[in-house]
Amino acid sequence: MEFRFETIEYDKTLPSLPKHSGVYKIFDIRGKLIVLDKTSNLFERLERYYGERSERVRDLDLREITGRIEYIRTDSTFETLYVLYRERKHYFPKTYRKMRTFRLFTLMKINRKQRFPRIYASRQVKTGVDYFGPFISRGQFTRLKTTLERTFKLRPCLYNIRGNDPHPDCLYFQMHTCSRPCNNDIDRSGYREDVGEAIAFIEGRDAEVERALQQKMNDLAAEMKFEDAELVRRRLDKLHRARHEYKDTFFAVWNFNYLVVLGSDSVSRCRIAFIRRGCVAGFEQYEVETLKEALETDLHRFFNTPIDRDSVDAIYDEFCRVAYFIIDPLQSVDLLPVHDFEDMPAQVLERLQQRKRKRNKIQTS
Repeated sequence: MEFRFETIEYDKTLPSLPKHSGVYKIFDIRGKLIVLDKTSNLFERLERYYGERSERVRDLDLREITGRIEYIRTDSTFETLYVLYRERKHYFPKTYRKMRTFRLFTLMKINRKQRFPRIYASRQVKTGVDYFGPFISRGQFTRLKTTLERTFKLRPCLYNIRGNDPHPDCLYFQMHTCSRPCNNDIDRSGYREDVGEAIAFIEGRDAEVERALQQKMNDLAAEMKFEDAELVRRRLDKLHRARHEYKDTFFAVWNFNYLVVLGSDSVSRCRIAFIRRGCVAGFEQYEVETLKEALETDLHRFFNTPIDRDSVDAIYDEFCRVAYFIIDPLQSVDLLPVHDFEDMPAQVLERLQQRKRKRNKIQTS
């Protein structure tokens, strides 16, 4: 995915830039980058650097040291921040995260490759491990972690549990707050089933867990195993109490497939960002009249082709970048989950119509 910057060779005069939002780069006479930033008005920002000076103006005077200027127009806050992130990561690969380009969120990590998985907090992503988020605070993460451990009896201990190695000195062992896999009170398949139910709870798929438990309870009752059926009923009650206490649900990074409908410079066009497995796969602009056919083709192109990722850091960074617009939504950005490709163009057109009706209502009021 390429973002093409326009280049202006500086000739000691005020550069002619559009009065439009965008990202700009300023290089000195030796070709070294000295400014990389975003603005809502490219012309006004550059005027502060290269316009007429006065005692009241305290901005940088770059007229004597500038060699060239590069800029790119953007039509939405989402695109502006993404381009700025990409450029800062390119020029400052070791320090770009400290530049407050985007907010970093805590993720919940569950490694099902472990024999008896436990829950971790993480700010990085590795392949083959499940991650959920975004958590806006460590307290929000801790509350859900505690809820999952109490509801599904996942182990909170730090031991390397392999089974048949009890830890009677462990407080969780003594209080029976976990399923005690170290004591072989539960086998690996049973524990992994509990982990699967916990993941469904994180994503808000409670109905799936309830149906499975209800069916299990009915089957046990039909077999006259009333004591076992009662244990399953108590598990159902515990699930209901947990959801009553903790109502938030979170996204799985590897299933985070979205279309982001962005603002455009014309009502006859729209711009869409494609999010695949938490990463921005590309940006495309469409004419509204021909959107249906073109979008269906691009959906297959972006979501069905093999993923080529150089670094897992990009997955975490870009997931946080998109998650920011979920935590703090903007009217100019609509996120649509990708399920059925054939239905997506109709959803996009409906969102564009909603925007148009809302804009007309504001203008007439």
